[in-house]
Amino acid sequence: MSKNADITKVASPDAKAHADPLAEDFALHDYPFYQISRVNNSYVLDMEAILKTIGMDLPRWRVLMLVHEKTPSGVSEIAERAVIKLSTMTRVIQRMEKEGLVSIATRESDGRITDVSITEAGREAVVKIRRVASRIYNIAFEDFTAAEVDALLDMLRRLFSNLRGFPGP
Repeated sequence: MSKNADITKVASPDAKAHADPLAEDFALHDYPFYQISRVNNSYVLDMEAILKTIGMDLPRWRVLMLVHEKTPSGVSEIAERAVIKLSTMTRVIQRMEKEGLVSIATRESDGRITDVSITEAGREAVVKIRRVASRIYNIAFEDFTAAEVDALLDMLRRLFSNLRGFPGP
């Protein structure tokens, strides 16, 4: 029996309506955002602990992974991709520049944009980070198929896209 057999269930025909906080039979454990928060918070706690062993933290991890994928990247672009406030991102990047993980420069084609590039020390840190992040990933997804991971990613991307269109209060 799978270790997750107790949490696997077949969706009821009204599962979507039942998960709405206004539903009469609403239960928090069936609310998708509650479950997403639980997963995220568990992941954050695990990542913080494991990153600490290599002298890293989550904000710097995010920046390094994003800038490693696309260097140079503008500070605003990094903040948007990481879903972090620009002021917070600016402080993180300034700290990382002092540590030699990234370099910053004014974009030649547009002086209003500050570009961030990964340094050799940053690339070396990415190797260490990926090694420890892989451990958490493999534990979390040990009993998932490739198709399930693909479906999950698709659903999360759709959910993110839907939320980015939220008009606000």
